[in-house]
Amino acid sequence: MRIQLRSVILITISIVLFARSAAAQWENISAGIGNRPVYSLYNNSNYIYAGSSNHGIYLSSDNGTNWSPAGVNYFNITYAMTEFGGYLYAACELGVWRTSNNGAYWSYTSLNNTTMYSLASNQSRVFVGSHNSGLFYSAGGTGWFISQLNTQSVKALAVNGNFLLAGCGNSAGVFISTNNGNNWFSSSLNYKSVYSLTLNGNTAFAGTGSGVYYSIDSGYTWTQTSLNNELVYSLAVNGSNVFAGTELHGVYVSEDNGLSWTQRNEGLGNTTIHSLRIANNYLFAGASANGVYRRQIGNLVGLNPVSTETAKDFSLSQNYPNPFNPVTNITYEIPKRSNVVLRVFDVTGKQVSEILKGLNDPGKYTVAFDAAKLASGVYFYELSAASADNGNIFKDVKKMVVIK
Repeated sequence: MRIQLRSVILITISIVLFARSAAAQWENISAGIGNRPVYSLYNNSNYIYAGSSNHGIYLSSDNGTNWSPAGVNYFNITYAMTEFGGYLYAACELGVWRTSNNGAYWSYTSLNNTTMYSLASNQSRVFVGSHNSGLFYSAGGTGWFISQLNTQSVKALAVNGNFLLAGCGNSAGVFISTNNGNNWFSSSLNYKSVYSLTLNGNTAFAGTGSGVYYSIDSGYTWTQTSLNNELVYSLAVNGSNVFAGTELHGVYVSEDNGLSWTQRNEGLGNTTIHSLRIANNYLFAGASANGVYRRQIGNLVGLNPVSTETAKDFSLSQNYPNPFNPVTNITYEIPKRSNVVLRVFDVTGKQVSEILKGLNDPGKYTVAFDAAKLASGVYFYELSAASADNGNIFKDVKKMVVIK
């Protein structure tokens, strides 16, 4: 009897520990997609879209928990998506399609005779990069014009107003346009094949066949980072945090603008990541198999151990600065290994953000919270910490103010 009881207890503890550790891992969210490869991800305020191989585009209205086809499958491989003029555009192996009703009906544009790798848009134009035929642009999505960049294989695009970066294959590097894509000139990164690009203010990152390069002058001059031995298909940036999706080696994370990198494949494994997208405090990853994965940003970055000295008790400090716009820091202490959840609520009690969820060792921690998507007003943040050894729960709530 004692042996049976001990076995039940051990099984129960194992299940609880597994569930808690899983919260701090990548989660496969491919219900409706299956094990199909996903080459592109995009999101707006209503949906997350996943572009697959040979099975069209899928959409999710519940943050990726469930997916359904976005209309009829017209596409072979969907390499990129963007929105412009009330339409969702899809760059595919056989040209560019668009829809104004989330895929219920798709129309073929006049760009229909070659592979299209990349898409981007600003207030006045939508841009598409082709295979060996350069960059096209349109003010309405029906009539397309070839740009001066007319012979390259444009695999990646990044846009900030009328400033554009184009990443090209065949070791052509990064090209720059300062006048909305009309004219182009080469940057100092002119000897690498570029598969991904992202702009974050004046800082730019380029994913190449030999790792990540960064630029602090918007892409004019480039420096190779310490992530220098990977083929980087996808990039995403959130503040000083940079995420890189690689061939066969999953996701790398940098919390210092690309200076140092850490591989973060817990629950993901060494798989190829074709696309990365940040949405709703999650990082979404389109993989070469098993569809889409997601992981909370707070489980990947932003949690900085201030001290490993054992705290006397659980505590939650007042955020600083407060009021703030748009980033503030929240500090808490835990005296023992605990399952920690840090959430933000508006004045009606509705949860607006889950900053952190996972197991923490004893110590003092600071986590950054970005309220860029929140309106000005009063909010409350709640720390809930369940001790891993006895399940005792600590809770505390404090007020903070967003001013924009």
